[in-house]
Amino acid sequence: MKLILSLVLVIFCLLCCTATPVYVPTPTSTLTSTPTTTTSQERTIDPLDETILRASHYIEERLDQDTQVALININSPSDIFSEYVLTLMEYFFVYNKKLVVVDRSNLDKIRQEQGFQLSGEVSDESAKAIGQIIGAGAIITGTLINIGDSYRLTLKAINVKTATIVASYPTDIPNNLRVRALLASGSTATTARQTQTITQGNTTTNTQTQTVTQATTSQSAVVPAYKIGDTGPAGGLIFYDKGNNTGGWRYLEAASSSSEVRVIWSREDIPQNTINSSDSVINQRTIGLGKSNTRKLMNTFNNRGGGFDTAARYCDDLVLNGFDDWFLPSFDELSWIYGNLHRKGLGEFKNEQDSYYWSSTQTDYWRAYSIDFYNGNRRDSNIINPWYVRAIRQF
Repeated sequence: MKLILSLVLVIFCLLCCTATPVYVPTPTSTLTSTPTTTTSQERTIDPLDETILRASHYIEERLDQDTQVALININSPSDIFSEYVLTLMEYFFVYNKKLVVVDRSNLDKIRQEQGFQLSGEVSDESAKAIGQIIGAGAIITGTLINIGDSYRLTLKAINVKTATIVASYPTDIPNNLRVRALLASGSTATTARQTQTITQGNTTTNTQTQTVTQATTSQSAVVPAYKIGDTGPAGGLIFYDKGNNTGGWRYLEAASSSSEVRVIWSREDIPQNTINSSDSVINQRTIGLGKSNTRKLMNTFNNRGGGFDTAARYCDDLVLNGFDDWFLPSFDELSWIYGNLHRKGLGEFKNEQDSYYWSSTQTDYWRAYSIDFYNGNRRDSNIINPWYVRAIRQF
């Protein structure tokens, strides 16, 4: 949360410290519109931040001086995205001092009492009721809708007393690196709860009441933030989408070609049960096991001289674009890289004869699985062969 607040403050100061006023288009304008006046500072602002600030300015102009406003929620697949939008709007209103912003810590308590999330769906009537509870003159809500290769972000202000929409600002935003990173972080399934009371017994006997709670998933929570081939948060390419966040991750990202090296797997034999105690290759080759394979190899190397200049050590030590959670892919993870990236001409992998890439899947003491990206052939290679290495990460 501190990182979001710091980033928002830097962006806001970048825009507001210029003497040139913010360009505010009509509500139907999109980010492809050309502003009448621009500065170098404006041009460096991310499209999402620019949209939020323009919408804030548009809403502010349509509310009376000293109106108390409550920033209620943004209906999106991610609490982090919603918090980002609301925090930047709050900074804008507080900085300009025209509107009075209700302390959002009070709103958090009401959200808990009312049973809805920051990124969940809230009806205009519910939002109005919250505004009345805290004494706000206007409430601000928003929605994020996926429309293919971009998103439609709509922010609106509602007069609490009259229940009328004072301002509505819909704008298309590109599905760029910042948007994808925000949506991929803290994605949540929004739930609506229904309560049913079941009464057993009759007037002459004791009555037993049971409350049944049913959770239903909101459609907005299933919008994917990334597609196969997209650039990931660390600047690599997305090559696998699990479809859910079980285990704390959904996507696999392969590092960029600039990080590729050619090294051996190990200089000395590795006991076959180093990676898994069952001695079953199938148990260490599947999707999601590259990270644990690498960790177990590193434990062995650290107890036997460090394993320097080896595939697992290189991935474990790699820091790329500020990310240090890389690992050597398992055999199946490497197969997905070959199929979803290299065969489609993505990732700038080697494409010459004997262009083998290492996996973290061991076959016996002196051998591990590799794939020749020239023709897709799979083989168990001697661990002293200097094959190519492309690190991956999960998030």
